[in-house]
Amino acid sequence: MHIDFWKLGLANQYVNAWFGGIYGSFFRALERAGARVTLSTAAPDRKADVLVVPIGGEQDMLSAQAMNCFQGPTVLYVPPGHAWFRHGFLNRWREYILFAYGTDFSNISPNLYKTIGIEYHCLPFASDSSVMRPLDGIPKLYDVVFAGNPASGTGRHKYIEALMKRSSEVKVQLIGPGWERYGYPFQCVAWGDLLNQIYNMARVCVNIVNDEQEAGPETRLDANHRLFDLAMAGCLQVCNAPQVVREYFDESEVPAYDDPEEWVSAVLYYLEHPVEAHERQTAARCRALAEHTWDHRASKFIKLVENSLNDWESRSHAKSFGLSIGRYRDTVLPPYGASEIMRWTGSRVLHRARRLLRF
Repeated sequence: MHIDFWKLGLANQYVNAWFGGIYGSFFRALERAGARVTLSTAAPDRKADVLVVPIGGEQDMLSAQAMNCFQGPTVLYVPPGHAWFRHGFLNRWREYILFAYGTDFSNISPNLYKTIGIEYHCLPFASDSSVMRPLDGIPKLYDVVFAGNPASGTGRHKYIEALMKRSSEVKVQLIGPGWERYGYPFQCVAWGDLLNQIYNMARVCVNIVNDEQEAGPETRLDANHRLFDLAMAGCLQVCNAPQVVREYFDESEVPAYDDPEEWVSAVLYYLEHPVEAHERQTAARCRALAEHTWDHRASKFIKLVENSLNDWESRSHAKSFGLSIGRYRDTVLPPYGASEIMRWTGSRVLHRARRLLRF
């Protein structure tokens, strides 16, 4: 089976730094499972059996162009349903869509896609044990490390502010853009061996799930990749968002607290109790190796594709003039509703009128 992944946003240097290595691990796992994988950065590979396109944000028009070019069975990599769900767009392209997948395991995503006859599957992040691994003998240069971007959502500052109040007691290292208010310069570390080394230099690593990612079972529950990477790296991880964490790890593996003060107290507790910290980080790594490798995710993904392909081949693929017009619109216009288009058009008309009045 030849699976062609299209762009995945990797043209952006920061997306590529943070996620390029992660996607690469997933691709290698798919190849170990018997698939041939390509990543197209221009037109999709029309010789592929299946195309995978990212949807949401400003990607819809370009992804529609890719689907229109490929005109074959397509898998959608989608944001959580509460953040993106375009009923009309999905309906127009439904005959090509095998299924949609994402990292949200709340009820809303599968329920929304079910309304238009498309299956949604949660495929969470995972980790790569050849990259994220314990490094014996590496010096512990920091008490606490967090590598993340506070601008990717809301809620992280309340935990960091609670931690920084105790910074006279512990040595904290924050990595990523947006921590300047605490005296840390803009820093970007690509996912890979160097990031694993930094994790292993900490006595305790922390993980902070954005508020949006823990909005609840009827809105969004969404684990970030750090949850799995820190476990695989053999690091003691103190997390927030127990609703999210408990889907994948139990209390004996990853302690998690929503209250910032409890969260900080847990960080300080494990700094002072290294034996208990070691027990939890060992247990978390065992769980990660048993259930949360990219090989586990690749096996599930290939089974989903194979099952969906059998169904797709039995479908009727009748042409519809109305659908063709709608799909053409999707390939040439940005994903705005009528009100947004009117506002954009009105602003352009007003701009031209002002220019004329100057003469």
